[in-house]
Amino acid sequence: MEEYTKVTLEIRIRKAGVVPILELEGEIDLSTSPRLKQAVYNLIEAGNKNIVLDLSGVKFMDSTGLGTLVGALKKTSMQSGTVKLICPSKNILKTFTLTGLDKVFLIYDNLRECLGE
Repeated sequence: MEEYTKVTLEIRIRKAGVVPILELEGEIDLSTSPRLKQAVYNLIEAGNKNIVLDLSGVKFMDSTGLGTLVGALKKTSMQSGTVKLICPSKNILKTFTLTGLDKVFLIYDNLRECLGE
């Protein structure tokens, strides 16, 4: 009998000044995307129009995860805001490049660069 490991995604929220940073660790896929979407939408509904998603701890992301990020970008754009991504992983960055989403998102190597420090 095959044993399956449960896919997990940890979401931690902290602030850099007034900008919320969602630190993500694990995998973003069909089973974890709804939690991420809810966390992002909660921040937007609380009045945060600019959000940083730190993908440093993300080991895998499928098309559902990409769709969730695009949805977050659309929602913040409607509030004249944006979603910035921190993505040091070449494997995850490749997903954005192959889909052309690297031209849609603002993607940075680290938090310092993202915040313009």
